[in-house]
Amino acid sequence: MIKKALFLLTSSMFLSACSTLSGPNWWHSEHQENQNGAHRQAPSQQTQDNPLGSLGQQQVTDQMTADLVKMGQIALAENRLLRPDGDNANLYFQVALGRDPGNYDATLGIAAIVERYLAWAVNAAKRQDLVSARRYLASAKQVNPRDPLITEVEQQIQQIQVQSKRLKLTAEAQPMASENLFNLSDNLFQLGEEKILAQIQPIIERVGLTKGSLEIYWPNDKEGRLLYQIINSRTPDFRVRAMTFQSSRHVIEVKVN
Repeated sequence: MIKKALFLLTSSMFLSACSTLSGPNWWHSEHQENQNGAHRQAPSQQTQDNPLGSLGQQQVTDQMTADLVKMGQIALAENRLLRPDGDNANLYFQVALGRDPGNYDATLGIAAIVERYLAWAVNAAKRQDLVSARRYLASAKQVNPRDPLITEVEQQIQQIQVQSKRLKLTAEAQPMASENLFNLSDNLFQLGEEKILAQIQPIIERVGLTKGSLEIYWPNDKEGRLLYQIINSRTPDFRVRAMTFQSSRHVIEVKVN
């Protein structure tokens, strides 16, 4: 009897506890909540994974851009500015800017290419080599036509041309009679070495005495530059400065400051 009473009491307590739950599907509801919780956690985990993937991809992109800039700097140092096709500084810097607009090093690289071409253009203009000067200007415009330095250099080259023409006209109008003016033979470079040096030696001595610069008026630009090299090589105390002008005459003038 006692055992039966205990059994009935226990059964009554169990049924009472079950009645407090939300009906016969209480286990199913709890199981569904667990599943919903799992589903809610999955997007959270996915959200945590995406930033890591994006960061890795960004690092790869940054490294590729850095490699392009480095290759551009190497090409720039080797004067591979626009040539050869597919392996030049301008190409590498432009591609780097395409991947990373505003990249500081690539922007500096483009500016350096333009500046180098413009420096070559000015030097060519000073040698009266206008064909090369125009070619270098065109290359600078090809790299960056909006660079304001291009306009400045174009004006500078125009001034050099005007000055050269003025000097040429002035020299041709003046009589050739001065201790600083030297008339050389028309066939100078057809003579032997001793005769060439004999004609040039007075010029060398005058330059050494006055520390002056030279203005060389010669029909052939190559021969004019060769005359300068000979005189400069025999004036070891200082570097002789000179300008060459294409002229029908064979004259060298020592300009004393």
